[in-house]
Amino acid sequence: MDIKNDVESIRDAKVIFEKRKDKMLFYSQCNFLRNVNASLLLDKTVFEPMFAELESNDSLLLKIIVEDEIHYFIVKELKWDSEYFQLPTFKLQAILFNHNDVHLLAEAINVFQKIFFKEHGRYCFTFIPSEDTLVLQALSLAKFKLIETRLTYYGANISNFTSERFDVREATQDDIPNLKRVASMMVNEYDRVHADPAIDNNLADDFLATYVEESIKGFADVVLVPNEKNTQPDAFLSANYLKDSWGDLGCNVSQMVLSSVSNTTCKGWYKKLIIEMTHHLKDQGADYVYFHPASTNRAVIHTYESLGFKFGQAGHVFSFMS
Repeated sequence: MDIKNDVESIRDAKVIFEKRKDKMLFYSQCNFLRNVNASLLLDKTVFEPMFAELESNDSLLLKIIVEDEIHYFIVKELKWDSEYFQLPTFKLQAILFNHNDVHLLAEAINVFQKIFFKEHGRYCFTFIPSEDTLVLQALSLAKFKLIETRLTYYGANISNFTSERFDVREATQDDIPNLKRVASMMVNEYDRVHADPAIDNNLADDFLATYVEESIKGFADVVLVPNEKNTQPDAFLSANYLKDSWGDLGCNVSQMVLSSVSNTTCKGWYKKLIIEMTHHLKDQGADYVYFHPASTNRAVIHTYESLGFKFGQAGHVFSFMS
């Protein structure tokens, strides 16, 4: 196995990427967009970001040859996660190859596990769209664990979105202690950090609390909370505008990211926050909005569908611990 981000290796990986472009399109978080040319969507949301990170050495390119077949593994170290969990953590961004042999691919993944994690880290996770069945099967054969099944739901043409309105405001730093409490209290046992036995449950609870804190401090573009008088809000919803990509796609797409709602003091507020965030993103100029609920979260999915949002995609999170 060679770890090389040199010009020649990157060029070869681009050639193999081209061979898999029909599957790589589904790695785009925006593959539900039907009004954007598929080639443009692939280039702007998968190909260009992936190879820009390789060329800037923000991710690693690993070449593994099994029975004369070349496989490129693209891996990114998640430094913040590594420090937080005290566990060297990597995300497997993609596997590039040009064959249809699941056992050969599984063997390449086995080599990746044995050699890479001996030298570079201990923990790795990856998101694979349901359409990439060969990779899903090979990961299972190579003893990666299925951690979460994740969906994409989206709202289209939200400039036409109408509904009853509710009183909300943007979260401030004064809200951080209370919202951290809410985030750590309203645990979803099926999300990636809680479902993975490699991650301590207490750390997983704290991770979500820290995430909302960082979101309010600027990691998210906006965090909305109920504007209730004489009481602290026990619910929040964050979003990213993603305006940097609007010009490239010719389509304005934003994402709702993290939410938590107390089921005792803020019952019913999840739907209200979704409604108000949709209006907020509409005011920002977004045409589409999307979210990634776990497939197990039936109540959330019902809320999306009751508001007219549509199913976009399913995919699966796998992990490996050396």
